[in-house]
Amino acid sequence: MISSVLVLGLCFAAFVITDIKGYKEREVNHALSIAQVIGVNDIPAIQFLDNDAAGKTLSELQKVQEDIVNATIFDKNENVFAHYTKPGNAPCKFYPPFVDRYLFKDNFLYVYKTITKNNELFGTVCLQLELSELQQIKDQSFQMGGVLLLIGIMLAFLLAMINQQYISKPILSLVNVMKEVRENENYNMQVPIEGKDEIGKLSLEFNSLMEQIILSHQKKDEFIGIASHELKTPLTSSKGFLELLNNNDQLDPQTKLFVQKALNSTNKLQDLIYDLLDVSKIQAGQLQLNIREFDIDKLIDECIHEVQIGTSAHNIIKEGGMVNAAIFADRGRIEQVLINLLSNAVKYSPKGGRIIVHAKRTESKIIVSVKDFGIGLPMSELEKIFDRFYRSKQKESGTVGFGLGLYICAQIIKRHNGKIWVESEAGNGSTFYFELPIKAELVITI
Repeated sequence: MISSVLVLGLCFAAFVITDIKGYKEREVNHALSIAQVIGVNDIPAIQFLDNDAAGKTLSELQKVQEDIVNATIFDKNENVFAHYTKPGNAPCKFYPPFVDRYLFKDNFLYVYKTITKNNELFGTVCLQLELSELQQIKDQSFQMGGVLLLIGIMLAFLLAMINQQYISKPILSLVNVMKEVRENENYNMQVPIEGKDEIGKLSLEFNSLMEQIILSHQKKDEFIGIASHELKTPLTSSKGFLELLNNNDQLDPQTKLFVQKALNSTNKLQDLIYDLLDVSKIQAGQLQLNIREFDIDKLIDECIHEVQIGTSAHNIIKEGGMVNAAIFADRGRIEQVLINLLSNAVKYSPKGGRIIVHAKRTESKIIVSVKDFGIGLPMSELEKIFDRFYRSKQKESGTVGFGLGLYICAQIIKRHNGKIWVESEAGNGSTFYFELPIKAELVITI
């Protein structure tokens, strides 16, 4: 519509300019013709110095051309020989040079035409004409242009509505699908293909790209699953031998220290492998839950105790008292969630300090929170922190990992038909929440 309005506006401007230019050219030619006639007829009056005859000729101009306001005949010495002013108008003074020329000024046309015969100069005829029709032509042109512009806008809007169905609608459909893929990582989305034009080809290529991405993800998940499973067996054997060595009291202190460091590294590697195995199960829809009843208070106390043993710089505190509730869930998986949240609170509070665990019960749910006073998260990361392989951009933590822990936690809570979220501010710590139904209400697929 904007393009149409611009084109119509340019056409309208060209039409007005051409119309006004044509009117001015006609006026100039007509005025020059009148001046030529006056000059030829007044040559005898100039020769015999008959000013009255020349004045009478000029006064007759009112009958011939009503737009002439002032007319003056100058002799060859540029002295006024005869003059005429239309009744009701002010006299006009014509300025040299008195040569053949014309000019437009203040809605008036000024014409200078020399009087010659046999190459002899007798004087100059000067006319001042009022361009009375110019404003009328402008008004008519603007009225016509306005009507045409309004009609053009209506037609452009109608065409835009029609084109919306054939051009904009498929493009917007493609944009919506791309937005869904970006926000929810739903690579199964397909764009409906309408027609064989450029947009149809674009949609076809996009669908092919999504198929390739799905295939790539399947191969990657398959590789992760196979690699993690194959690494698990030799790592378990290595860990077993290291534990035997660590329990040997005959080792000297330095050797025992080396064994403990190797064992710690093996435990970290084992945790990463288990995370990769969990992700592989989640992606394949094979994450199994062992649902049974257990005491949530006891589980929270055990998790706090386990994490507290590994850190002396942090003080993990449980607030809010006892929940006194038994819930139906997978105890091992909920323990995994709590341990992960507590471990993250420790890792992202490098200066130490308090970590507060709080649990409360509503009519149908248990809500647990883990609050730290560490580096926190910027607002831009709150919606992404539970995505697979996403790691915080905060540089102060110095932690390493694949960015799988919170993703696994979110999937476990989701599988329990619960909810997990975070409240945080950069520099002011974070609080992670999760809620679980007291009754066993599980999601069938993940």
